[in-house]
Amino acid sequence: MLGMRRAIVTLIAGVACVAASVATVACSSSSSSTRSGGTGDDGGSSGTTGEGGTGDGGGADAAEAVDAGPVNGCKAFDDRTATGATRTITWGFPIAAADRCVDIKVGQSVTWSGNFTQYRVGASGGDKPSPIAAFDPDAPTLKFPKAGTYGFESPDAPALVGAIRVSP
Repeated sequence: MLGMRRAIVTLIAGVACVAASVATVACSSSSSSTRSGGTGDDGGSSGTTGEGGTGDGGGADAAEAVDAGPVNGCKAFDDRTATGATRTITWGFPIAAADRCVDIKVGQSVTWSGNFTQYRVGASGGDKPSPIAAFDPDAPTLKFPKAGTYGFESPDAPALVGAIRVSP
């Protein structure tokens, strides 16, 4: 039918795409948004990348509302960005709430302190590549060179999870 809009939503590898018409496709993820605009009644509008359109601004904006969600349940983060702030995570049971979700700046380091034989540290969720994937129990301090959110876990204890949020 003419004048009728169809919206198709597809999730592929954490990226949501909404197609309001053949000429308009909007995609977004936690890191970027890509949109091609259209004309007339197809809902085209300008986006982060792509071409702008002259539509009525309809359905394509739905993709911008898609959120990747919290990494390992972290919604609030303990601010450890200040110079001289302690950026040590005490690794063991019970993991302190302040050690589960930590905020740092690009270039800062985090040190894990605990029994790594009993509870290994590994990357789990968040942005990739993760510096946590290179965790070495003999050198438990990791530097975070890029902005993002990097999840961690113990494969030996599912309750030992958290995330490091790195801001520019």
